[in-house]
Amino acid sequence: MKLLAFDVDDTLIAADKVFRPSTIASLNERLVLGDAIAIVSGRPYVGIMKFLNALIPGRKFPIGANGAVVYDLEGHPLMVDRLKFQDYVDFYHRHEDLIKKGADIYCYTLDKVGYFSYGPFVRFEVNLNGTSLIDLNQHPLAPDAPILKFMIAWANADWSAVKLSEQERQSFHMIRSDPRFMEFTSLTCDKATGVEFLRKYLGIAKEDVYTFGDQGNDVGMIAAYQGVAMANAIPEAKKAAKYITKSVDEDGVSYALHHFVK
Repeated sequence: MKLLAFDVDDTLIAADKVFRPSTIASLNERLVLGDAIAIVSGRPYVGIMKFLNALIPGRKFPIGANGAVVYDLEGHPLMVDRLKFQDYVDFYHRHEDLIKKGADIYCYTLDKVGYFSYGPFVRFEVNLNGTSLIDLNQHPLAPDAPILKFMIAWANADWSAVKLSEQERQSFHMIRSDPRFMEFTSLTCDKATGVEFLRKYLGIAKEDVYTFGDQGNDVGMIAAYQGVAMANAIPEAKKAAKYITKSVDEDGVSYALHHFVK
């Protein structure tokens, strides 16, 4: 059995956001063979499941919030690498000036997107992923309640305006998954963290793990296993990869599954 772990945007799906029938067919071929498939994304559980539900039954696992949580298909967490709600509260108030400049600062709980200020990217989470929301002004969480990540989302961002303290830099793992997003997870969290937990959980050898991605938040898992970078990947992802496949527009995932996976 092999474990095949896939990023979503610009890896499984292109800019049109369509999950191609050819890609679905290639993944289904691996499920028929008995392999395990994980989708490893910054998205929440519900946003990942719409892709896994498009596949036939088999060994399928969602890994959300850039590796902070591994779920079973029913949404039960198998592993959580958490922050505390108070971490988000402190960060939000320290950087609240960014809201006036057009940014959103919101968090992921285990099953919802939480916010103090409802902005366009909170709405984007609902439209893209079908995520449930929680207004934290009306329904605050306990200070030590688990959250998976918090993030600054900002169109036409001026990231030079984000002044992180040294304490913040030492307290969180910062991820740039997109030019619009700056995400914060626990120091030990990475997509590779979630993949490694699942690898051990399933009892699969490291050489039988293939990871596919294109962006900075994929580099760790690409470097740690039989990494496959898309032709449209950033240079850091290509440098970390063992294989470089075709672009997402050319269904590079299918090409890699047919040519690189032994």
